[in-house]
Amino acid sequence: MAFLPNSERCFVCGSGNPCGLHVRFQTDGETVWTTLRVTESHMGYRGIVHGGVLTALLDETMGWAPAVVMKRLVMAVELNLEFRKSVPVGEEITVRGWVTDASRRIWEGAGEIRGADGTLYVRGRGRFAPLKPDQATEVLGYLEFQDDTLPPSALAPEER
Repeated sequence: MAFLPNSERCFVCGSGNPCGLHVRFQTDGETVWTTLRVTESHMGYRGIVHGGVLTALLDETMGWAPAVVMKRLVMAVELNLEFRKSVPVGEEITVRGWVTDASRRIWEGAGEIRGADGTLYVRGRGRFAPLKPDQATEVLGYLEFQDDTLPPSALAPEER
């Protein structure tokens, strides 16, 4: 198991974003996940986590999965989410993402958000395009890598 790098100002994983979620993603090389407790500052209706926050969490989690498996950073081109049940503010949730198909030019993934008791809150699917090598090199340049994260070489684009 290893952690993934983060970008300081990213809304989802940025440690330096005062409005962000400040999550750290983990991976076993096939699945990506994070666990967090979303606060009132990310609320939509009273007591309910905003759907856009949940979407951002799944976008990031499902997108990291093909990046890890295929060793290429990606960008979402399509997200499909099914909101099964509202997530109460303060609930501890786990967000998971994995690859479902990497045999084509656009890679596919899936993910879910569950409560600590196993309640399925959100289920999603997404399609992700690998970044061009020069774009990936730029992003790798501002990601923060630490001793417990995957090294940049685990996310580097193939040499062409």
